[in-house]
Amino acid sequence: MTDAGRPAQAPAAPTRRVLVGACGMGNGHASRQLNLVRQLQERGHRVALVTFGDGVAALNDAFPSHVPIAEPAHFPGGWVAMTPTGIDITRSAANGRELDPRGDAWNFALCEQVAEQLGDAPEVVLTDYEPASAQIAYLVGARLITTEQQSKFLLYRTPDAGGYTRWHEAAKLRYFFPAADDRIASSFFPLEWERDERYEGQVIEPILRPDVLSMTPEVDGTSVVVYLSPYAAMRQEPAEFLRVLAGFPEVTFTVFSKTPIGDAPQNVVTSLFDRPKFTEALRTCSAVVATAGHQLLSECLYLRKPVLALPFDVYEQQFNAMMLDRCGIGVHGDRELSVDQLQRFLDQRPAFAQAADRLATRQFTGSSADLLNRLGL
Repeated sequence: MTDAGRPAQAPAAPTRRVLVGACGMGNGHASRQLNLVRQLQERGHRVALVTFGDGVAALNDAFPSHVPIAEPAHFPGGWVAMTPTGIDITRSAANGRELDPRGDAWNFALCEQVAEQLGDAPEVVLTDYEPASAQIAYLVGARLITTEQQSKFLLYRTPDAGGYTRWHEAAKLRYFFPAADDRIASSFFPLEWERDERYEGQVIEPILRPDVLSMTPEVDGTSVVVYLSPYAAMRQEPAEFLRVLAGFPEVTFTVFSKTPIGDAPQNVVTSLFDRPKFTEALRTCSAVVATAGHQLLSECLYLRKPVLALPFDVYEQQFNAMMLDRCGIGVHGDRELSVDQLQRFLDQRPAFAQAADRLATRQFTGSSADLLNRLGL
């Protein structure tokens, strides 16, 4: 105890050279790492980033003081082809042969760039599904901490979903991140399946952006947010998708996309994706129609927003959508959006929102707030 009768604070962890990796496909990986980078800066650590694609735009100049970004020469792992049960060796080999054979040399060049940015080799690497930063950790012997939410599919024997097995996801994790000093997963739904004792790790609540955590949600019953991800082709033509929305003139659908989608009905407002505008729309809407990425669904749960999910043909999204149904907080949509399906979803918004409030109270426990303390950073 201190003289004032208060518990003495634990001594601050020594400052470290920390490399943070973030997969640049979509916004979810960068969103999780953004909060961790800010906390690392506040604690005096020297930080550099490895990311690509959407991650560059999301993380560049997003911090109180500058954080240098190193970009891999090509998307690490983009050549890996998958089957419903794992990696397709033949197709992956063919894809790999099309790459410049200097792939290993690129990793060494990237490591050299990161060492220059940090003043020496990184001592700690925190990566969210970004393989090149993990390779640097292996190369220099740095402590590797993986933070991608997908690791729960290694840690638990989760059931099949949408015709896919957990190995559709777990095989990539074993290949790109075969060993980690600390494996941190997150989940917006409870994990009630048997643990796979071959893999060690822990599961925490979803790591959300500070702007989402600070929000007080409201509900405009006439407003529904739609998010069209660019990372898989729509299963129906955009014009047909918009015609379905036009069948609900009493609802205003705000459609966010990365590219223009053409002429829209009177009750549809289209917008190129803008993070602050999108987050504010989430805060006030009554429901969401979107693909089934874990980060977006976690934000929707935190804000108590029901979701009609149109998942990609990958295990993780199929599983997330299945859990919306199982938890009673939304709907696993059909392959194509229909008027009947959308009507049933909109009619159940109050019940879904009540279930989301109960689940959010259970899932958001504060376990992510002191993550760096528990990791000794």
